[in-house]
Amino acid sequence: MGVWDLINAMIKGTIFGGLIAIIGCSWGLTTTGGAKGVGESTTTAVVTSLMAIFISNFFLSWFMFQGLGNAAKGL
Repeated sequence: MGVWDLINAMIKGTIFGGLIAIIGCSWGLTTTGGAKGVGESTTTAVVTSLMAIFISNFFLSWFMFQGLGNAAKGL
């Protein structure tokens, strides 16, 4: 592992944390309907956060590690 790998991991972790915070807060602020509404909002926020992390992880990995595929083929 090099320094660049650690920097990329910190960048991705910060972006994922930001996505979770923004999605969780936005669903929490729009919650209505008492305990049932809280449960539904929590479930929706978790599913939305997971999908956002999967999609953003794909694009971040593609952007940060573009040239790695060709280097790995030479091994």
